[in-house]
Amino acid sequence: MKIYKLKGRFVNSYIVEEDDQLFVVDVALHGEAHLLGYIRETLRYDLARVALVVCTHDDQDHSGGLVAVARECNAPIGLPYASHSMIRKLWHNPWGVYYRPVTAIEEALRPRMWRMYLNPCRRGVRRRTPRLKSTYPSSFADRKVPPDFYLKHYDQLPGFDDWILVHTPGHSWDSCCFFHRSTRSLISGDTLLGSTKQRCLVLPGIYANPRQVAKTVARIKALAPLHVYPGHGSSFHGEGLLDHL
Repeated sequence: MKIYKLKGRFVNSYIVEEDDQLFVVDVALHGEAHLLGYIRETLRYDLARVALVVCTHDDQDHSGGLVAVARECNAPIGLPYASHSMIRKLWHNPWGVYYRPVTAIEEALRPRMWRMYLNPCRRGVRRRTPRLKSTYPSSFADRKVPPDFYLKHYDQLPGFDDWILVHTPGHSWDSCCFFHRSTRSLISGDTLLGSTKQRCLVLPGIYANPRQVAKTVARIKALAPLHVYPGHGSSFHGEGLLDHL
């Protein structure tokens, strides 16, 4: 099993290779050309090898390009159970309508947010990434495209039986991680972020429910991951990656 990281303009996308097949995790809105180009030109793989496209939650920087990639690769789409469903989110976490906007405003006022999204180095990396023009460019209307299936807590990924979805609410109710049991590898989306400055994994500054964040941390600690691949920032490897949280 191999995990390839593509550092995009707004989010880290991941291409996982296992048993001669690929699946893609998280594609930003308008980020499909870079991901497709990375698979075709950098990895030198046929797009037909992509057997599945999924996301960690439905924020547009993680899910906006999924439909475009899936159409180009003729692959099915899997979404977390509550993604694109305001009713499910409100039912399970009514406080989210308060916490997420407030914490989003607070985070937007911090310098690190501007460094992350306006960093000229990130723009440079994007320009150097091979591009493959998609026949079906992503758009906000793609949110209305139904997935091929929804995934719930501890569901196995179709075709990748050693990978499971772990429901990790906190940043949003639909947030999830993907965990590879054999290698204890975790693709965490916005549930955990990688801080190069602090040299460790950190919790998201934008969240929908602080109590759920605490429960999620306990849930992930029980998995004892050895490798964590976050949606933003650096990846971390080794024992005790979450001991400080």
